[in-house]
Amino acid sequence: MRKIISILCFFLVASFGLYWQHKNDLLLEKEYRYYLSELAQSQAIAIEQRLYSALSATNILSLEVKQNNGDFSDFDRYAAEVIDSIGGISNLQLAPNGVISKIYPLKGNEKAIGHKILIDDKRKKEAKLAIEKKQLTLAGPFELIQGGVAVIGRNPVFIKENNQDVFWGFVSAMIFIEDLLASSKLSRLKDDGYVYQLSRMHPDTQKTEVFSSSSDHKHELSESIKINVPNADWTLTVSTSAYNSSNYTAYLVNIALGLIFALGIAYLFQRPEYLKGVVSRKTKELENLVFHDPLTSLGNRRLLTKKLQQLLAAGNTQNSALLYLDLDDFKRINDSLGHSSGDYLLKEIALRLGNIVKHKDIVTRLGGDEFALLLFNIQSSKTVKLIAERIINEVKKPVIFGDRSLAVSASLGIALIPKDGDSEEDLLRNVDIAMYDAKNSGKNSYRFFDKELQLEALEKHQIELALTNVTERDELFLLYQPLTCLHEKKVIGYEALLRWTHPERGLLPPNKFVYVAEHTGQIIPIGYWVFRQACQAVKKYTQKNSEPFFISINLSSKQFLDPFLVENLTNILQDEKVGPERILIEVTESSLTVDVKSAINTLNRLRDIGISIAIDDFGTGYSSLSQLKNFPVDCLKIDRSFIKSLSDDENDQEIVKAVIAMSHTLKINVVAEGIEKQEQLEWLMEHNCDVGQGYLFARPSPIKELI
Repeated sequence: MRKIISILCFFLVASFGLYWQHKNDLLLEKEYRYYLSELAQSQAIAIEQRLYSALSATNILSLEVKQNNGDFSDFDRYAAEVIDSIGGISNLQLAPNGVISKIYPLKGNEKAIGHKILIDDKRKKEAKLAIEKKQLTLAGPFELIQGGVAVIGRNPVFIKENNQDVFWGFVSAMIFIEDLLASSKLSRLKDDGYVYQLSRMHPDTQKTEVFSSSSDHKHELSESIKINVPNADWTLTVSTSAYNSSNYTAYLVNIALGLIFALGIAYLFQRPEYLKGVVSRKTKELENLVFHDPLTSLGNRRLLTKKLQQLLAAGNTQNSALLYLDLDDFKRINDSLGHSSGDYLLKEIALRLGNIVKHKDIVTRLGGDEFALLLFNIQSSKTVKLIAERIINEVKKPVIFGDRSLAVSASLGIALIPKDGDSEEDLLRNVDIAMYDAKNSGKNSYRFFDKELQLEALEKHQIELALTNVTERDELFLLYQPLTCLHEKKVIGYEALLRWTHPERGLLPPNKFVYVAEHTGQIIPIGYWVFRQACQAVKKYTQKNSEPFFISINLSSKQFLDPFLVENLTNILQDEKVGPERILIEVTESSLTVDVKSAINTLNRLRDIGISIAIDDFGTGYSSLSQLKNFPVDCLKIDRSFIKSLSDDENDQEIVKAVIAMSHTLKINVVAEGIEKQEQLEWLMEHNCDVGQGYLFARPSPIKELI
């Protein structure tokens, strides 16, 4: 019987070892693939950014052509400045009516003068597509007669004539592939055992065409990343020879280990103590199930409570700290990508936290996206600060899951022991208060607990109680700040601004209570109250004034997610008999990035009923100018933080100029918030900003003072 058991043990251990080795090989391959994917993605981003940077030259030339109504006599000087400032461009071209008339630099390109792009060009298909869609298209890559491979971006220019867009011609930029790849590190990969290929699907043959590579041979392990270019996709493939999928020696070792283990089992049968060991081991496994989280294998809330009780009971609490961590916007990952992505992210975060702390420190998962760390033998609060900063930085690094890159940040609360509590209940409550203060302060940060935070938590609770049914009492009111057209220098609308007369504290600005209303959900009924009051203000204003105007109303991120938003707004407009053309809804940039597909659907439904849309506080969220084209909006409000230092900060000036240029290209009006100085106004007018708002024009006033 013992021989049979020993043989079974041999097969069991050998099978486990082989399985473990197989899984280890898969894990190794996964790590290689992860690195290849990261490498390919970083290089693809560098290429894509460099390409779009070079192609932006056509937008600059297009804007100049439009502003001069097609007359571009100073082309050479202007083109030279654009090439010098942007770089990576072989030449720039003007082609009125599709016939190339100017090229800079001209030397070596003289034969192209007079070339009819829409008739003679082999790539006239892309040129006609550019006119049809009224957007920039990319032709190539193709080999040049003078040597090298290049692409050419053609941007169609349309000029207003009799209120109609009339095709003027093309502005084009030629870019050498060699110059484009110089922005990446692809040329240096070969020395490290990597090979790359850059390819595309040929638009005519529909076959894969490799137009740049470091070798004709592609290794066994490779990863590919799509590079989005105008009217096409390129594919960057990076492969390596460093990975070897065959490891027969390791499999033989596992079989040998299985044999050794089987012999050991046969020996242990002769020792009674073996059974005691089994009982002890099983007991530890049961304890592990009770005190550990099954998903991450970290300790759980029971273990944290037990360790805190032991620490406090021993009285040796000096130089200890409790850290409470909550992942920011984790729900967005689960809702948009599924729980499998969320679980993978949690396990990766758990591994990172374990690698940060010392061996004797405790890392636990309390549930959901909440983690806690119990640190022992810390030297000072400065040591805790350094650990907190490292946690913040490690958590926000992207996590690769399949072909997706998952990214979150963390809000962290810190309680020092015993300074911030002498019981586990006090410590957990106080560290929770500190964490929520970090989250309410903009997330991706940490806070130490102090008595002021406790008082703030109490104040927040009192405000929360006072906000209950506040719309049924005569405490809320609206002020209106003018929106001034900078071209015509006249008021074209007003923004409705919420204020609250607290029954005990008097007048409170929005930053004292809106975040509480957001947290509790009371912002939704308050938001609909604001919308109705603004509609009533529209009626009062139109009774006294015949000039066309609109009222801009802020929509909270929580209300924007209300499934009944469009129906409720439609009903209020009908009840108050106000036309939707009088209403402009402002949605914060961060509201649109939670679920982009759902956000676009909601914006389209609002525009379908006639309401105009503005993106508020643009530049402070997660979107970018390249994403702006995806949102169906009418107006973009540049955040006041960029306007504040506009007169002396060159970085802010460049950002604002880029926002204005891109918005106008997309036929989106631009509003500058927070204008307080004359030099700010003059700069904005010089750079064709459409609308201004701020104390330089007027402070917010009641509607009765505006009628």
